[in-house]
Amino acid sequence: MRTVELVQEADADKVIRLQIPVDEAARRYRLIVLIEPEVNGEDSEGSDEWPPGFFERTAGKWVGDLVRPPQGDYEQRAPL
Repeated sequence: MRTVELVQEADADKVIRLQIPVDEAARRYRLIVLIEPEVNGEDSEGSDEWPPGFFERTAGKWVGDLVRPPQGDYEQRAPL
């Protein structure tokens, strides 16, 4: 399985025509299509959505040890 992400503009007849190259001719393929309007290009600042490709660019990229620095002492409060 592979992922293909396209941004295309709809024709005057409100139709988007897809041409997606595949590995083999005369074979059935399953396509899953998500249709949503593009929000100001790739940068959707202020959106509740993760940017396109975020996880592919970040997952598994950490190098080094995870270290939590000292958190300090608890705040001393006056008794109630």
